[in-house]
Amino acid sequence: MSTYEVLPASHIFRLEEHGIQQNSRDTRETRETSQEEQRRQVRSQLQALFQNFGNTGGESNGYSDSTLLLQLLSQLLPESLQEEWLQELDSDKKKGCSDAFAASLPRINKKSLKPSDNCSICYTNYLEDKYPLVVELPHCHHKFDLECLSVWLSRSTTCPLCRDDVMGHRVVNEIDTTEAELEEDWGMYG
Repeated sequence: MSTYEVLPASHIFRLEEHGIQQNSRDTRETRETSQEEQRRQVRSQLQALFQNFGNTGGESNGYSDSTLLLQLLSQLLPESLQEEWLQELDSDKKKGCSDAFAASLPRINKKSLKPSDNCSICYTNYLEDKYPLVVELPHCHHKFDLECLSVWLSRSTTCPLCRDDVMGHRVVNEIDTTEAELEEDWGMYG
């Protein structure tokens, strides 16, 4: 057997395929390395920006510190990262309770309100309104004007006073629809 053997064509094709896979892996690693390098550059630029910005000591060119800082950050951060952050901010805004939840909260009778009772959000006395819509959170029993609480709960899932999670204690009012009752109701119609 000689030291120079002729490899079958199938082996050559496998080696070429392996070489292509190796090249694509190298390309992927190079791309990931360049993205990591870009992140490092952005981090170092931000660090330098904050260090230099802290040394300026106040107003510069008529801009407030926050305005200038936001302008510089928007120039330094890649657009993809800015879009990602904006999406996170938008998703945070959508993390409140549903309108149906706020509408299902128990109403407080006007007769049970004291003259000194106020909404903790808008500080309006409940009895100043001819027809007050006052609701109570089930677990903590804090009372609020329905309009104020609806706005609050559209952005948050906590009580405005004690920060208790209202979704964890939600009361589900289920209607008893046993078969016997349904049959009785239908019997009434024919």
